[in-house]
Amino acid sequence: MKDQYQHYLELLKGLRLMDDDFFSEALDEKIEPVEYILRTILERNDIKVQCTEAQVEYKSATKRSIKLDIRAVDTEGRVLDIEVQRADKGASVRRARFHSSVIDRTLLEKGEDFDTLVDTYVIFITEHDKYGAGLPLYHVERTVAELQHTTFGDGAHIIYVNGAFRDLEHPVGRLMHDMNCTDPNKMLNPLLAKEVRYLKETEGGRSQMCRAFEEVARESARDAEYQKAVRTAKKMLALGQLNLETIAECTELSLDEVKALADKKPA
Repeated sequence: MKDQYQHYLELLKGLRLMDDDFFSEALDEKIEPVEYILRTILERNDIKVQCTEAQVEYKSATKRSIKLDIRAVDTEGRVLDIEVQRADKGASVRRARFHSSVIDRTLLEKGEDFDTLVDTYVIFITEHDKYGAGLPLYHVERTVAELQHTTFGDGAHIIYVNGAFRDLEHPVGRLMHDMNCTDPNKMLNPLLAKEVRYLKETEGGRSQMCRAFEEVARESARDAEYQKAVRTAKKMLALGQLNLETIAECTELSLDEVKALADKKPA
């Protein structure tokens, strides 16, 4: 157990805010640091964050689920998703579209007017320059092609932040410098430095991160078990010899999950 703890501490030394699990732990329910990040990326000093939460999961029994690194809501009701992605594949344009659509799905109550839908922002902070143009930010907005690409104005905004941008004369460059620091004493923004320092240099913070490492390991194990159960259920369905209730009992999947798999089974 002691060896495992020391191993976690060694891992912790090399973590940066560009590591998504560390980012989430550092900024969970931390309004001021998240507000600073959003003001920098949105280039607006009037953003006031009302609440923020890490690792917010949007679940579906039959469709793809997602988990947001940081979900924030500002005082105007806008919903903002901040994702940290080191791998290029993790920040694909279709993933950005999916995040936007899944968030939208939760924003209107039954019978509520579509025009009450609030603006949403899906922000991907990528380790590399996604578009290779050397710019700090890339804004993605729908436009009307036949009207000289006039903005569509649906309120769905996607922004890619270039994590490789390091111009310290630019606000985004300073933010990206801090996002890539392993040493809080070298960070420029005191709000971010404070949260990183807590996790790395205090007993309470180190214990929190060790618990987070253990939870990640448990979650990976649970996911592997779930995927194994799904594969087994599919094989049972393909045989066509067992009823759905028996398959659910044998695989420990819910009956609804088994029914959903059965509905997808090729004829």
